[in-house]
Amino acid sequence: MSVEYGNLKFEEAIKYFRKKINLPSSRWAEIFRAQNTVAFHVAGAMKTELINDFRSMVDDAIANGKSLSWFKANFKQVAQKHGWQFNGSPSWRANIIYGTNLRQAYNAGRYTQLQNFEFWRYKHGDSRQPRIHHKAKDQLVLPKSDPFWDVWFPQNGWGCKCKVFGETQRSLQRKGLNVGSSPRIQTREWIDKATGETHQVPIGIDPGFDYSPGTTSPVPMLKKRKAQAKKAQQLPERHVPTVFSTVRNVAVDNFNWVAAQLLHSKAKEQTEKLIAFLNKYQTKTVVIKSAQMRIGKSSRAIAQEVASYLETDIYRALVMFTTRGRRQPLGFTNRAFNHVVVKAGTKHNLSKVNTAEMLAGIDTIIRQGIEDAPLKKWRWWGSGQATEKYMDDHNATFITWLHEMGHQVHYKSGLAKPPTNLSISQYGSTNEREWFAEHFVFYVLGYDTMRELWPEVASYFDDILQKVLQ
Repeated sequence: MSVEYGNLKFEEAIKYFRKKINLPSSRWAEIFRAQNTVAFHVAGAMKTELINDFRSMVDDAIANGKSLSWFKANFKQVAQKHGWQFNGSPSWRANIIYGTNLRQAYNAGRYTQLQNFEFWRYKHGDSRQPRIHHKAKDQLVLPKSDPFWDVWFPQNGWGCKCKVFGETQRSLQRKGLNVGSSPRIQTREWIDKATGETHQVPIGIDPGFDYSPGTTSPVPMLKKRKAQAKKAQQLPERHVPTVFSTVRNVAVDNFNWVAAQLLHSKAKEQTEKLIAFLNKYQTKTVVIKSAQMRIGKSSRAIAQEVASYLETDIYRALVMFTTRGRRQPLGFTNRAFNHVVVKAGTKHNLSKVNTAEMLAGIDTIIRQGIEDAPLKKWRWWGSGQATEKYMDDHNATFITWLHEMGHQVHYKSGLAKPPTNLSISQYGSTNEREWFAEHFVFYVLGYDTMRELWPEVASYFDDILQKVLQ
């Protein structure tokens, strides 16, 4: 049976999979042997929503006959959506998750069906590189009650395609087969390198596969689940709906972590308006590394993935996330886009944003900028540069994103004219679009100070947000 067997739909397999519970796991052996019959997990997936998305994909494949190619395409999207970093290539990892879960669901369903037969027959899977111990058991017939099946019921290793068929006394006679003797099950020592724990594993079976998918008690697993639930990383509520990122710690979960912190701060009301804007217009975010922002090998390597995310072709996608100048901006967007692009590096981590420090820094910048504005002798070029004095790079990355989102709000407003020529930053004085983006940052993160010292501008943004959110 090829892994492309999604069309083999039957209720027993569907029911088996849907009874499983979701569990986080840092590595594949953390959920071991028969524990897999009651737990769904993906090695390295610790976050609730990520596991839920993978669970839905596998369920769809089992119940609705989705192909491996479909699963691979959706695997990439889910990994990008959650900013999930994993071992191996996307194709290999998707193949492992798809093949193992579908085969085990199929085998569990077969186990239920086979209870109607007195004898079971082992059938070696047709493989280009057959496992000698699996092949040696080809056509072995034993009573269904034989303890052999508690250990050797397929799947018996990664990629194993062996099956078990039901037989009656009459079918055995017709096929010229005889009931055999239960083989002696020899074991070898296998050490879990992560824990140092030693296991006795049957020779011929990969570690963790020596169990029957239809026979186990969930009690030990439920106890393990209770203990593991404490370390499961719960995702913050999805306020920022979508982010494509090639930077591990500047991904959608990290943006939502910052949003969650701001919703519990004095910036709550303006953050709620920002979130409402993002969800109404489904404005997307592309976070990339410096080398990926210019046309070249690095940008072309991610072009197809970005094209899929932005729902366009690969050639237009390249135009939508790269720049051609020598100097790369910290971020950019365009009136023709419904996304913003932000440059970040491996040193950046939005989960380390100190929101209290950020709000205090913005408050100081606003007060100093309002003093500088009439004199047009600014202490800094823009909000990004100003934040470097009062906060770290993690905060500055978020400020850049907020600035670019300010442009998108301005575009949706019809490029509303600013209420004044004065500007808190020098960059904001260069043109009306940059004025809007710069002061949008100050409005969201420093509303109380803006309302106190510059009520005209605070009211202007109140009106703009009311208009675009109608």
